[in-house]
Amino acid sequence: MKLEGKVVIVAGAGPGIGEGVVKVLASEGADIAVVDINEAEAKRIAEDVKKAGRKAVAVKADLTDEEECEKVVKTTLDSLDKIDGLANIVGGLGSIRLSKDSYAFVDLTAAEWEQMFKLNLMTCFFMCKAIAPYFMERKYGKIVNTASVAAASGYGEEGMVYGCSKAAVQYFSKSLAVTLAPYNINVNILNPGSVWTPGFHAKYTAQKRKLHPEWFVGKTDKEYFDSMVGQKRPLKRLLTPEDMGHMVAFLLSDEAQNITGQANYVDGGAYMG
Repeated sequence: MKLEGKVVIVAGAGPGIGEGVVKVLASEGADIAVVDINEAEAKRIAEDVKKAGRKAVAVKADLTDEEECEKVVKTTLDSLDKIDGLANIVGGLGSIRLSKDSYAFVDLTAAEWEQMFKLNLMTCFFMCKAIAPYFMERKYGKIVNTASVAAASGYGEEGMVYGCSKAAVQYFSKSLAVTLAPYNINVNILNPGSVWTPGFHAKYTAQKRKLHPEWFVGKTDKEYFDSMVGQKRPLKRLLTPEDMGHMVAFLLSDEAQNITGQANYVDGGAYMG
């Protein structure tokens, strides 16, 4: 197993990509701090890790709060004795974008930009800042930050704010990789393609259905999503949260000891840069 004896924090470990990452890391032997703003989900997923024979602690935290990120690190050390890796999975479109009826550039607001960067970039920065002193003292640590294929491509006004925030995550991660390399710390980037997750995409497709009902004729929300993203991928395969988990497991393992500062795309070939 790639991660036998390792302890990993998964920040943003709730249903969807986060839970898929946790599932794979546990199968690879990791003990896990399951961190999410939804305490009930964090506890449920932590119990699943224990049922798989690994140690786990559930931590409720709002990762947009710097002090709560510091608490995550302390709680993990108190409960699991050490930390070997950090996977920052938390992020998304934010409540403002999901509540709007327009994607038009001229309708973007400062609040929308601020919320998106707080959710996607600052959560990543806060968790990395909280864990870095510990990793630097140990002269060992592995960090995986989640950006997106949107970080590398222009999607027009619909994805502008989200893409900019994820591009910022990617640049931050590359800069951090250089900064922490002298301390034997690897920092890499996971760039997922579109993965269906019940919570987020239920809201996203409901918004799309309201704006463009003609796109959904004869299709469920999931069928619309699958047809929309599938046509963009040379492999024509649907992505799963576990697909992301396998990449994260590799990047957190010692098999990836000479990989740092790299953007790793798991998207069925949708982006080839």
